[in-house]
Amino acid sequence: MKASILSAAAAILTLSAGAYAAEPVNSGEGYQGYTSAVSSVSTRTRAEVKAETIAALRDGLILSGEAYPGTLTAPAKVPGKTRQEVRAELALAIQTGTLPRYE
Repeated sequence: MKASILSAAAAILTLSAGAYAAEPVNSGEGYQGYTSAVSSVSTRTRAEVKAETIAALRDGLILSGEAYPGTLTAPAKVPGKTRQEVRAELALAIQTGTLPRYE
C-alpha cells in the first residue's frame, strides 16, 4: 500500500516538474524594464488619500462585489427603523402569532 502511494507521489512530482522548466514567454504583461521619462510626484499625503477613500466607501461611491457593474451615483438615503421600532414590531408579531414558521 505504501509503495503504491509513494510511486504515485513520485510520478505526480515528476510530471508536474515540466510545468516549471520552460523560460517565461514575453507576452507583454508585467514588468518589462520600462521606466518613464516623466516622474510623478504626489501633491497629497497618504493620510489625505486614506481619508478620501474611507469617505467614498462610507458614501457608497466605490463599487465592489455584486454591485460592481452598476452606476457611480450615490445611493439614495432611505431612513430605516430604529432599534426600538424593530423590537416593538417583533413583540407585536410574537403577541399576535403572526411570525412565519420555517420548518
